[in-house]
Amino acid sequence: MRPVGADREAAPECGAGPLAGEPGVGVDLPPPFCAKDEATAWLFALNRMGIRPGLTRIKGLLDELGNPHDRLRTLVVAGTNGKGSTTRILARLLRAAGYKVATYTSPHLLQVTERIQIDERSVDPGDFSARVRVIRPLVEKHEASWFETLTALAVQIAADAEVDFLCCETGLGGRLDATNALPAEALLLTGIGLDHQHILGETLAEITAEKLGLLKANVPFFCALPHDLKAQAFTAAVKAGAPCHFLDEVTRSAAGGPEAPGTWNLILRDRALTGLPDGGMPFQRRNTALALLALTALEKRLGMNLVPPDPGAALGNLFLPGRYQQILAGPDWFVDTAHNTQALTAALEQFLARPTAGRRVLMLGGMRDKAWAPEVGALAGRMDEVVLAPISLPRSRTTADLESLARSWPGRPVVVSGIEEALARLAGLLEAQDAVLATGSCFLAAELLHRLGCENLEDWATVRPAGAVLAGLERKRS
Repeated sequence: MRPVGADREAAPECGAGPLAGEPGVGVDLPPPFCAKDEATAWLFALNRMGIRPGLTRIKGLLDELGNPHDRLRTLVVAGTNGKGSTTRILARLLRAAGYKVATYTSPHLLQVTERIQIDERSVDPGDFSARVRVIRPLVEKHEASWFETLTALAVQIAADAEVDFLCCETGLGGRLDATNALPAEALLLTGIGLDHQHILGETLAEITAEKLGLLKANVPFFCALPHDLKAQAFTAAVKAGAPCHFLDEVTRSAAGGPEAPGTWNLILRDRALTGLPDGGMPFQRRNTALALLALTALEKRLGMNLVPPDPGAALGNLFLPGRYQQILAGPDWFVDTAHNTQALTAALEQFLARPTAGRRVLMLGGMRDKAWAPEVGALAGRMDEVVLAPISLPRSRTTADLESLARSWPGRPVVVSGIEEALARLAGLLEAQDAVLATGSCFLAAELLHRLGCENLEDWATVRPAGAVLAGLERKRS
């Protein structure tokens, strides 16, 4: 196991060669993965240099910008799955409590500006491009990576907006992630699963150690780790001097009463928060509970009222794009960005448990470097129809990859040439009472939304009639 805080910064940067960058960011990729203007194209081109763990470059870049991070109260959220949702939940709760809030999340689905929001509104594309042009000489001076540059831009935008809080999702890992250069008011850790093993380690303990590298002295640590990783987390927190709060030890949850169906209650040591919306996926309860635990504890520490009077009402219409999001109705279509075994099994189980009068149909695709355990195939085998589709990205699983996968899975998965063919097949197959889940990658979700005609995520926060949308696609094809 790698010790927490071990100094390996030089190894990934100089000794191990480049690590592949984000699959869905490039200058020569098809929509929606390409840049929208010249400045953003230059920014996307930085991704060619891959992931470059380390803190030297981001610290140098922030210093050149006047250390804008020192003017921010930052809440950092890490974890294998759920960190993006938890970041957005934190932001919504703080907004409802009366604060101006910036969020920094990754990856994006349709536009890079989705990653940086002020009060839940994406940064203006024109302002973003102008800032990219200004920061370019500093990026080239420090040889900063794509993600380091984005992180610096997010911090600068948040500071210039004079927000009260920045809710910040980590990128990859933690210890050598660019976000670890930011001082934090709190660290939240949603959970650990197997993902990015070639960078973070092959075991849960090794991956946990990388996440725990975010710990800082006197910065409270709130985590939802399983029992078998808690001793490791507690030891690391004690060594770092970080107060440690385990979600399952200081909270309890219960279903809402008959007077409030579809809700649940969170019991804390000093209060009970009732009427919280049940978002459908079980782990969203965990994410909500972790966010509320952190804010209630920080109220005393910061001397601020951070929890809104009615958190259930505040979260009732929270938009979490791509998180088991229903986009169409009649038949019902859901998209989920799950890409690793832990997240995929949760999404598939939720879909199978949902009452459906018709057939359950799964559209699945993913990246070649994402291994799916046999339980994914077992759950897929319980669907009435499975369509396996490559994504329009070089690192996607190919038709040959998917055909090999199909031969090892129960049932008869159908392999098609791409998302467009999958849509055409399902448009002719589905009836109004059927249901579809499209999952396996955030990039599959992105391409599907794009091909359905979505240009802006906020425009699809409301469910649309499937018949009209699919008929529009058919007219375009003909």
